[in-house]
Amino acid sequence: MRTCFAEMRRRKWRDVSLEETILRHEESETTRADPLADPERAATQRLIMRQFRLFIDEELTDRQRKALLAALGEMPLEEIAQRMGTNRNALYKLLHDARKKLKRRMMAERLSLRDVLIAFD
Repeated sequence: MRTCFAEMRRRKWRDVSLEETILRHEESETTRADPLADPERAATQRLIMRQFRLFIDEELTDRQRKALLAALGEMPLEEIAQRMGTNRNALYKLLHDARKKLKRRMMAERLSLRDVLIAFD
């Protein structure tokens, strides 16, 4: 049964390009703020999303950016690895390094994980 579900998930992404997934994710970033949040909270959410986008653009290599945005766009890691011409383990390492860079940048900008979680909770 797991094999069937895995194959169904893979087929869902068969006709979707990596670039299309990344573009869809980037477009949805602008609408991620909670529409039911009060104006101050919604503004904080938008500010944090803009900061993260800036961090991603400034800190990550093109390859790291592409992998991270595709993963955030919910494309399966196996599919991302295949389309990027790598294997799953190398992709994990690439994503791990990208997350470390972003975490360092967050710390340098004094943006704590707690603040982010509070804004989006």
